[in-house]
Amino acid sequence: MNKLNDILKRILTGEFPVTNNIKYYIVIYSLAAVHAIFIFFFLFIRIFPMAIYNLLSAVTYLSCKKILQKENYPFIYYITCGEIILNTLFTTLTIGWESGFSLFLLALVAAGFYISYTFPRRKISSPFICGILASVTYFCSYFVGQTITPLYPMTDKWIFQVLYVFNSVCTLAFITVFSILFMVDIRVSQNKLFEENKMLGQIAGIDALTGLYNRWSMENFLSDAFATERPFCLIMCDIDDFKKVNDTYGHECGDEVLKDIAKIIKNHVPEGSYVCRWGGEEFLILLNEYSLDESATLANKIRCFIAEHHSVFQNLQIPHTITMGIAHHHKTQTIESTIAKADMKLYIGKRNGKNIVIT
Repeated sequence: MNKLNDILKRILTGEFPVTNNIKYYIVIYSLAAVHAIFIFFFLFIRIFPMAIYNLLSAVTYLSCKKILQKENYPFIYYITCGEIILNTLFTTLTIGWESGFSLFLLALVAAGFYISYTFPRRKISSPFICGILASVTYFCSYFVGQTITPLYPMTDKWIFQVLYVFNSVCTLAFITVFSILFMVDIRVSQNKLFEENKMLGQIAGIDALTGLYNRWSMENFLSDAFATERPFCLIMCDIDDFKKVNDTYGHECGDEVLKDIAKIIKNHVPEGSYVCRWGGEEFLILLNEYSLDESATLANKIRCFIAEHHSVFQNLQIPHTITMGIAHHHKTQTIESTIAKADMKLYIGKRNGKNIVIT
């Protein structure tokens, strides 16, 4: 029971999509079951033409299984529309309008527009045409039922009451099922859209080469840090002599160096802080609630690790170093001024021999 509840919950929340094949299996088997019930009912009240008709209808729906295996959904839809329209006309002529078989036309119109979305080419004209035919059939049946005496007039009102109630329940059941399927499809679409938006957001906010946050993402993190008015430090980093690496070994090697250094920095940045590729061979680290001394300690640890680590490219050991400038943000300052200050410290480090941390 718990497993069944879990499956139903997953279906209703859109985690488990209902395939088109399942939808059509629900339609054809449900209609076949309804006609099977009518076979016994009309045999019981001795209206044999109706029993034969319902037998043929049940066999028709069951034979649609072969068509369904070929995923010929429009053909099954047309068969269903034709059968329900024919059923309404036949029952009206045979036993009268009051039996309520015309109610199935209402379900046909309601479900037609939804089910047409399973068509390969989304033929929007099909549900319109079938809906118009169903509506015309409904009013024609009403007119015929009021003017013509049925072939098998029934004096027992309980028979009409039973038929009308049963047909009403079946119609409401079909409309409810299609409404649930429609809701499930919406949930599935919403979940898919959410995941795609999430993926696009990650793509938009992540640098494709290094896997770090990009400048756009960092600007959002900086805005959030500024809004909290809590202390933080910025570390501007620049790979030393990176142009020389590209000129000597090629840009492919330069890309590997960038990825290696980005990975090292990312692994050292604590949770709650962020690192991004600021541009070219520059990285910017945001250390939330870090003092200047704490930031300097972490920066030197990163600098030493990078200097000791060599990137490997085509069996070659590629040495590299990094220069870092640190600025402590005060709430009286702007983000731009703190970035400029870190950039200035980085420039001082470049002028003083590189591979150094300047505070």
